[in-house]
Amino acid sequence: MTQRDTFISNLFEKAKQDKDIIMISVDMGAPTLDIWRETLPDQFIAAGISEQNAINVAAGLSSQGKKVYVYFMASWVARCFEQIRYSCAMANNPITILGNGVALGYAPAGPAHEPNEDIAYMRSINHIEIHSPANNNIVKALVDLTLDKPKLRYLRLERKFASEVEDLYPNMSSSHLNSGLSLVKGGITELKNDKKKVAILTNGYMLGRGYKVWEKLLSSNSCEASLYDIWKLKPLNSNLLKQNLKGYDHIVTIEEQSLDGGFGSIISEFICDNQLSFKLLRLGLPEKFIFENGNRDHLIDTHGLSVEEIYNKIENFVK
Repeated sequence: MTQRDTFISNLFEKAKQDKDIIMISVDMGAPTLDIWRETLPDQFIAAGISEQNAINVAAGLSSQGKKVYVYFMASWVARCFEQIRYSCAMANNPITILGNGVALGYAPAGPAHEPNEDIAYMRSINHIEIHSPANNNIVKALVDLTLDKPKLRYLRLERKFASEVEDLYPNMSSSHLNSGLSLVKGGITELKNDKKKVAILTNGYMLGRGYKVWEKLLSSNSCEASLYDIWKLKPLNSNLLKQNLKGYDHIVTIEEQSLDGGFGSIISEFICDNQLSFKLLRLGLPEKFIFENGNRDHLIDTHGLSVEEIYNKIENFVK
């Protein structure tokens, strides 16, 4: 099941017991949305292709105590930036924005449907919380978080996730979710020799690639590497991240985003703000609109983020 359908179906079960939960959809249709519309018509609003209006309606309902969720393709978040900033953030109206198909998730639909900059512009909004889950176990936990602790949130939902990480976090607790990060492979207890110490930080769909890169680094025995999943992008859990990164000398960030203002920039700011001395390598998509045709993995591979290319760049980085 996709992250979208996992979130909406789990929220639907909650909505059957809570009439204050409202779903606003800008999508033309999906099975999980259709069930909601048919079963709970008074708690479902089909906004049509009008993202700005959907956000303003959500803000109004939120101001009256409703628990509001707005669903649309992540590529259209930029279209309603003004409404999110003024009607939600500035007016303190907590809603949850479900952005489906982040980065190249809708390839080969073309660059209009491929938001390679959403982290950069969404994290510029005051008081917003941003999550980039790698699998459905995190997504299920996010349903409870959004209901228990209402806040303006942007959830970057993947259309699919890597098989290598689909079974991570089978019993995701609220405290683990709130921590915002997790060690996936490696760890400081294993870093006992004189080799270079590398922490690979990533999230979402790219966690699967990070997993494969970590395996290649382990086989090469050229450095000691660990893999971290950083799903809570804003606010970053700086204190916990600092604790986890003790003992490393090299940091690598991997993202399916433009490097300008993206995940790598978040980590760069974290290093500067905390006056840390890591060497940092940021890996991401080139600053361009990708008009080439192809599926998601093909476009990632041909734009500098194949497993082999990431591995080679890390090997050169730690020499």
